Amino acid sequence: MFRYGAVYTFFLGVLIVGVNFAQNSNAPSADQKRTVRVGIAATTNRSSRHILPTWERDQLVRELQRLGAVRKSLIILEAVSLDAADLEDASPEAAKKKCQYFVLTTVLTPSRGPGISTGPDGTQRAPVLLGNTNPKQNLAIDFAILEIGTARTVAEGTATAPVDGNSDIRAADEAMRVVAHRVASELRNHHPSID
Repeated sequence: MFRYGAVYTFFLGVLIVGVNFAQNSNAPSADQKRTVRVGIAATTNRSSRHILPTWERDQLVRELQRLGAVRKSLIILEAVSLDAADLEDASPEAAKKKCQYFVLTTVLTPSRGPGISTGPDGTQRAPVLLGNTNPKQNLAIDFAILEIGTARTVAEGTATAPVDGNSDIRAADEAMRVVAHRVASELRNHHPSID
């Protein structure tokens, strides 16, 4: 009977150690976390709204830094300011700063139906607002997340915010917070292409 008790105790000990090892190996540790550097280009303004392009870029950088390290995520976002505002200049600058991605943002004038937003550097399709929203009392920011090297678009979208009074900057800041949450979410869920 003594032998069976010793064998039973031995197997029970092995089972407990195995379960404990499995639980510990599945828990994310600090060395499994991965840092993703993302360059943030200066905001392009194609609207009649009065915003400060570098201020809005810095707002996005600050918000992404705040959202950068989510406790349960294995990806830590590190936002880097870029001086460039367009694709041709932002891509090489972001690559030089060792970023894996970069973000382009554009302030546009929304419309009620299909339309075109014009600005100093050309035209672009205007974001369409649905419902009873007055386009003259709203501000829209288009964003695109691009991969370094391939310039492939990872995600793109539009964030809108109401303009209360004449506070274009406050509305742009609010829309930029929405952009930051979308960018953080998209980058945490994106799996880079393997060439």
